[in-house]
Amino acid sequence: MKVRSAEQMLHDQLIVSHFAGSHAYGTSTPESDVDIRGIFCADEIFVVSPWFQSNEITLPEEEDTKYYELTKYLQLTVDQNPNIVESLWVDDGSVIKSSRAYEYLRSVREDLLSSKAAFTYSGYAHAQLKRIKGHNKWINNPQPVKPPMHGQFLKLVQNYTTDKVFSRDFTQNYNDFLKHNELVHYGDNIFGVVSRGGVKAICDKGDFNVSAKQVDGHSNHEPPLYIIRYLQDEYKRAKTTHKDYWTWKNNRNEKRSELEEKFGYDTKHAMHLIRLLRTGKEILTEGVVRVKRPDAKELLEIRNGKLTYKEIVDYAESMDNKIKELYKKTELRKRVNVRRSTEILLEARNLAWNESLMPS
Repeated sequence: MKVRSAEQMLHDQLIVSHFAGSHAYGTSTPESDVDIRGIFCADEIFVVSPWFQSNEITLPEEEDTKYYELTKYLQLTVDQNPNIVESLWVDDGSVIKSSRAYEYLRSVREDLLSSKAAFTYSGYAHAQLKRIKGHNKWINNPQPVKPPMHGQFLKLVQNYTTDKVFSRDFTQNYNDFLKHNELVHYGDNIFGVVSRGGVKAICDKGDFNVSAKQVDGHSNHEPPLYIIRYLQDEYKRAKTTHKDYWTWKNNRNEKRSELEEKFGYDTKHAMHLIRLLRTGKEILTEGVVRVKRPDAKELLEIRNGKLTYKEIVDYAESMDNKIKELYKKTELRKRVNVRRSTEILLEARNLAWNESLMPS
């Protein structure tokens, strides 16, 4: 039994190939990547057999591509995935290669829309807003070069001396305390600071620990000078934040970095945020997906910093509330009919298979 490769099926049973991203939205710039997306139909064996799967393909020779197998594509479309729904609604000028199956899918595309788009489009927009807020926080509160240290996360629980000692004394003089005192582990992240007879604290692979055998050998009658708590969870969060910040800092696109520094947020994320929210609103009110944006000029102005950080956040919150209200009123179906989507799948698959058998 001969089984064809995904690349062979893509070549012979391509349903559509089209420009995606900024080139499809009408918001591309000279620096924009060329994104290509499409749909192909797999051979029968990939449909009926659980041991052969081909859900998607990427081609290394193309700049940024992804082709979805028809069944997978329609599953994601029924779920109203914003990046997937677009394929049936792109402008004719964005289509690179079409087919009879694609023409059929476009003719029934309204049947594959539902008001679930209110949640998927606003959900994708919320992800953009989260990045905007996170980057804004990093821009205004940069992380130090040196990573967080364990000693910065010690909290004084009890002081048994007559001296005035505060948590900051431990965090600022961590090494000095360990030079002149030792620690007794009382369990969890609680330690006693003793002047002698205790055990040395050790840092092992990022965790603040002590040796259990050494602790067992310590006299329980030795009174502690202080009891401290090691804030392990806070340390781990700080370490993750530090790592995420410097990963973001070191991998930022130079031009986008300049815009972020100038305006205090990622303007490209802001552009996509507003595009997603407006598209979601249009789906609920008009039952259409406008991929080629009529507001492309304004979106590019937003990408170039037209709005302030506060205006972006306020707009996002206002539109999110509006979409929730529109969801309650929309005449669009709540979910795509499964029987209807199955009919569409079978018809499109037969068209793709039959077309591949026709002489070129």
